[in-house]
Amino acid sequence: MMIRRFLLLFISGVCFLSCSANDDIEQTPVGIDGISISNFPVIDGSDSTEPLRTLLMCKLLGFDYTWERSPFVQYAGPKSVMPKYTCPEEEWRHLEINCLQRNNTHPSFVKLINSEVEVIFTARSISRDEAAYAEEKGVELIEKPIAKDALAFLVNPVNPIESLTIAQIQGIYTGDITHWSEVGGPDKAITPYVRNRNSGSQEKFETMVMAGLTIKEFPELQIGKVMMSPYYQLEVDESGIAYSPFYYYSVIVDNDSTKAIGVNGIGMTKENVRNNTYPYVTDVYAAVRSDIDKSSMAYRLFEYITSEEGQAIVEESGYISLTAFSNIKKVEKGRLLEAYYDPQGRPVAAPTRGIYIMDGRKVIFK
Repeated sequence: MMIRRFLLLFISGVCFLSCSANDDIEQTPVGIDGISISNFPVIDGSDSTEPLRTLLMCKLLGFDYTWERSPFVQYAGPKSVMPKYTCPEEEWRHLEINCLQRNNTHPSFVKLINSEVEVIFTARSISRDEAAYAEEKGVELIEKPIAKDALAFLVNPVNPIESLTIAQIQGIYTGDITHWSEVGGPDKAITPYVRNRNSGSQEKFETMVMAGLTIKEFPELQIGKVMMSPYYQLEVDESGIAYSPFYYYSVIVDNDSTKAIGVNGIGMTKENVRNNTYPYVTDVYAAVRSDIDKSSMAYRLFEYITSEEGQAIVEESGYISLTAFSNIKKVEKGRLLEAYYDPQGRPVAAPTRGIYIMDGRKVIFK
């Protein structure tokens, strides 16, 4: 963790000094009245929500930013949001070290319960173990969905399989299906990869996909400890299968090292997440302690993320917002020119007035 923090600070310093990377994003002022570097809340969460958390900080404090891949990974490393700090070094170090915590899903819940952080954004709701710990500590949390994501199943790109049924996925992970030829693939043994207990991906997999079923015990080599584990493993294993948040696959990793397959013949696409046709659509959550001061900046940020402006930031981060009419196709002079849909994928009539979100931007119908 210390090495990772050092690398992040190094990258931030490069951005601060050079401010010359491609894909610069210029900021339009948004915000919470009174928010500043000195009172910015301590936020934490899942690895997959790190870009959203950093982007939110940039938006609220007025920093430009770039999307960049890690220079410390040889092959197309994961992308992250890199702030272009315009404040003194002492202040941006305060933000990087104190405010933007990076402890991943389970530790962030523990830290929130222990009052070590103020707000968390996570790829899942509180787990069974975390709920038990909160009860032991006499703490209650307030959680709410802030975005939509999905649990994606991944294989090596050379694998000809394009989709599996729910029953086939379950059979692979119970150990009842052991060869790809049993599901229409090549005559090779299947290597299923799993994540460590209490990781966001593992908790979703156990509760959504394998509920009531016994997951086979896999060798330690097949248990990924970090978010990139499935990707590193599948790059070199043509017989492997793994799972990951779709956002992490499509936005953060965003390379051809793995292939996301469909489930029940429904493709793993952003549109199928938006319209809820993909079987394993999930929510992304924000959480605070229930005893939080409701006038605090942390609680105001917690409320802000589901506001109209907050949901626009969610969309800009690459997640799918909860905001209705978030997939308007084309607007001209206040008139809707193409069909659009509500969050359930149902076509709706054009409103006569109001403010909606289109690709992270306001659309005003007058």
